Amino acid sequence: MATTPSPGEPPRTPSGEGGRFPLLARLSLYTTVHTLADFAFGAVFVTVIIARGAEPWAVGATLAAGHLLGLLMEAPSGAMGDRYGHRRLLTAGLAVWGTGLVVLGTAEGLALTVVGVCLGNVGASLKSGTLIAILVNRVGDRDRSRRIARIVRVGAVSARTGSVLGAASVMVAGTWLPAETMIALGGVLVLLLAVLAPWCFPATPGQPDRRISAIVLESVLLVASRRFVPQVVLALSLMVATMLLVVAWQPMLLAEYGGEDVRLNGLVLLLMSLSLTAGAACARWVDRDRPHLWGPLVSTGIGLPLVLAAYGVVPLVAGLVVAEFLIGLGGVLSGVWSQLMFTDANRNTMFSAMTVATLVGSVATTGSFGWLWELWGIPFAVSALAVAALVLAVAAMVLTRLFPESADFTWAVRQNDVREDAGEGP
Repeated sequence: MATTPSPGEPPRTPSGEGGRFPLLARLSLYTTVHTLADFAFGAVFVTVIIARGAEPWAVGATLAAGHLLGLLMEAPSGAMGDRYGHRRLLTAGLAVWGTGLVVLGTAEGLALTVVGVCLGNVGASLKSGTLIAILVNRVGDRDRSRRIARIVRVGAVSARTGSVLGAASVMVAGTWLPAETMIALGGVLVLLLAVLAPWCFPATPGQPDRRISAIVLESVLLVASRRFVPQVVLALSLMVATMLLVVAWQPMLLAEYGGEDVRLNGLVLLLMSLSLTAGAACARWVDRDRPHLWGPLVSTGIGLPLVLAAYGVVPLVAGLVVAEFLIGLGGVLSGVWSQLMFTDANRNTMFSAMTVATLVGSVATTGSFGWLWELWGIPFAVSALAVAALVLAVAAMVLTRLFPESADFTWAVRQNDVREDAGEGP
């Protein structure tokens, strides 16, 4: 198969190998730092908005506006990366995101606070998927599965490490720094990453002859095809399980231990983040040639420790930690499966299309949890959504058998070669 780069394209070298500061190390550093900043922001931003005089409805409206803008930007942002180049979009996304955090941290009124939240969500959507795309699109054909699995795993472990550092920084710096200052400092870090991005990552060739609408349409049709349906269903299963944990752990902790000492929340969050990191790291010992088998299998077990903890069968913290470990492991396996199947030309857009689909599952999970909790209590709500995640995971396993093309990892390589032979390039 053809491996010669198209004119103007940098040579495809083993990503993460060679050089004083290899690409994989830069991916790890960037992911760790921007996740740290995001985690510090996420831990305190609601408190900041309330402190500026926002009523509960205004808090909800502000968050909803930011999430809606982020959701609307997600799919076209992927196409922009595939058309104009992933490094350009990475730089722009980090710049907008960092600006949003600085505005949010330094604003004095609600109007600028809303602007900061919206800019942050738009910037995060612009950046999403670009770092992985920069490296994976340089992999080539030789030992492709191993290299892609390594890139996805390092990215996931780095993100989890950033979460751990973010949780620790909030616990430590929160004793002597105002919440607004922590958010603004996180924004400065993200802006620094934006400034350094052109020097830290190689130029990525764009596809200026392709319209954004055409890239989006082609990617959406691919993701909706039989070849990708099992992956989408698995991603939905993981999203349902993840959001169940996100919305349930604090109410469960409050019911179990009371809310007198919020430091307990920080400690539990730190333990959960460490477990998530360990799960992602352990993916290196799972068969990288069969993520379509192990990903759904891991996902089937995520809800069980949560249900057992909700009913008091196992200690609450133990249940949360085990569930986080499985989410970390399953997330890497799902990511490897997707990156092996995405084509170079549409990689970022296909990633965004799948992200949009999973965000719908996120909205459904968070909304239904509150409704089920109010009607029948936390244990029932946890059980119902855990069953939903299990059904989706089993469905992904069945669909993989019904649609064997979903595990044909040579398909993307063939599509890349066809474009290269036609002179289109990724």
